[in-house]
Amino acid sequence: MAGFYSGTDLATQTFYGFRLDNATGDLNVEIINDGSEVHIPQEGAIEADEYKAWVWSRDTLRFQWTDNGHLLVKFL
Repeated sequence: MAGFYSGTDLATQTFYGFRLDNATGDLNVEIINDGSEVHIPQEGAIEADEYKAWVWSRDTLRFQWTDNGHLLVKFL
């Protein structure tokens, strides 16, 4: 399936991290593909400013909201 990778070499992939602003409800997607370090929260100890969810992908992902408020993710 496109976009999903079960190997261990993440250096050639793009990281998509999802942060939720608890005060406003805003969802922000952080995209990292320049070799920068990615800090994943420890399981069971997610702080308010840390990623709530994340994914690595070789494919480019595009995000958009549907008319009924759902987040749609498309592989490009």
